[in-house]
Amino acid sequence: MTTERRCSTHDTSGALGEHALPIRIAVDMQLRYDETLVEAAVFLCANGRGPVVPPLQVRRFHHERERLYSILDPEARNDAFFKLHLEWFREWGLENRFSGVLSKFAILQDNLATLAIRRAQSPKEEGSELYVNEAGQRTGVLAITPRRFTTDPALPEFLRHELTHLQDMVDPAFGYSPELYLPGLNRAQEAVARERYRLLWDISIDGRLCRAGHAEPRRKESHATAFASAYSFWPVPRREQVFDALWQGAIHGHAAMLELISDPRDLHGSRQPGPGVACPLCGFPTFHWGAPDTISERVLARITAEFPDWSADRGICGRCLETYEAAVNLAGMEVSSAG
Repeated sequence: MTTERRCSTHDTSGALGEHALPIRIAVDMQLRYDETLVEAAVFLCANGRGPVVPPLQVRRFHHERERLYSILDPEARNDAFFKLHLEWFREWGLENRFSGVLSKFAILQDNLATLAIRRAQSPKEEGSELYVNEAGQRTGVLAITPRRFTTDPALPEFLRHELTHLQDMVDPAFGYSPELYLPGLNRAQEAVARERYRLLWDISIDGRLCRAGHAEPRRKESHATAFASAYSFWPVPRREQVFDALWQGAIHGHAAMLELISDPRDLHGSRQPGPGVACPLCGFPTFHWGAPDTISERVLARITAEFPDWSADRGICGRCLETYEAAVNLAGMEVSSAG
């Protein structure tokens, strides 16, 4: 990544600053930095909160920066500030901490039109995303806090993890889709399923990185604990088998992980009443089933008239049972009144 090229001022993600960025990029992929990220990282170094910087260089940096305030045109002044910050971002080795890892991800350089590095305001905002415009051009966005560049020894591990997320998104073999098809789940269940998907994906990525010697082995223990919590309803042998398959790469790809999150309790396939199983009449999961021995012949007849394939052994949720009992009682009252 040694070719110099000025990037377009157009920002497809809406997350970056407006200035064109004169930065090193791969021939097939533009690399763009958020100007506020570069400025913050440089100031952390200048203030002694990063790699050791010679005092003479710090003084020179501040002197050069002060001179830029004499530029009267606001746009030209902002461009000059960014160029200066970027020069010191490189001089103090901050860009090398990122570009060295990125150079190992050739698939991104071949499949992304742009990789944008934006500033995250907190660790909770850190992560990676993929955007595709109407022309089919793909833009990867990596959100990162400035301190990562200056004081975090785990930066390479963090970058490899997030860049592997992006690698999976553009790799046809992974089969990534931005939409999770989760039929039959309500909003709360969808939220839980999405959290499980993120967990499974993280396990798959860190397993690959660990096998390649790029992640700490301790990550396996923390992931195993999180997986056991997310799938606590599974028997221990099954939990361990599936987790090991994820970690070792035997379970891999979007479709395989989607299968593990869409119905992990196999509730939709169940034809017997049980905690959280969907009622065969209304289709909603329930923990309150009607007692089959209390269902009257008239109620049974009313239900089977509407659901010919239903039988009492399949169960009926308490709410549906109350509805049918009320309907039968109302019909009886109407008959009595007519008589």
